[in-house]
Amino acid sequence: TFNVLEAARLLDVPQVIFASSIGTYGADVDGDQFDDLTIQRPLSFYGSAKLFGEHSGNFYRRRYGLDFRSIRFPGVAGAGVRTPGAAQFHSWMVEESAKGRAYTVAAAEHTQVPIVYVKDAARGVLKLASAPVEDLRMFNYLISGVPPTPTAGELAELVRARVPGAAISFDPDPVRQQMLEKMIKPIDDRFARQEWGWAPEFDAAALIDDILLELTEHPGRYA
Repeated sequence: TFNVLEAARLLDVPQVIFASSIGTYGADVDGDQFDDLTIQRPLSFYGSAKLFGEHSGNFYRRRYGLDFRSIRFPGVAGAGVRTPGAAQFHSWMVEESAKGRAYTVAAAEHTQVPIVYVKDAARGVLKLASAPVEDLRMFNYLISGVPPTPTAGELAELVRARVPGAAISFDPDPVRQQMLEKMIKPIDDRFARQEWGWAPEFDAAALIDDILLELTEHPGRYA
């Protein structure tokens, strides 16, 4: 991230949009939800690195005038996810079921992890990038995705209703489950909604339907 920022400075690139994460928040969040004013104390190295990226971008904006903006994404769901992560079971339970393979979720059925569909995430990046700078106050924004946040069990039921014979089971990993239980709280994304008009288009059912459509129409892409 530092190299990108420095290259933008040297080459007079006017704008950088950074993909940050809800992983920049930790377990000591006060209240029942968190927003863009909540103190960020990440638990993981990943979250710490993302927070460094945010602060570095903020410095380049103040010092060099770089138009730096970022989105703190929740779990991003979509077809073709390959990078391991605590919240990727949403994507995998759909894709593995569609391919006729059994899938075991390493989280409890009651687990609620905020997610956003990849197409909503991409649209959010474009929308933030085109927002007039004079309308922005935060510059680094949380966004919520699928409303309301479904449990892992609810998602599994939606998949089973669409994929006959889908074999989805649950075997929570104790370490991962503990992390999810501590970190995940509802997201208040009012600043993104107010300052640049963020609003997700895909709910849980539409997300699953579109992933299944992608897998059907482009099987080679996700082989």
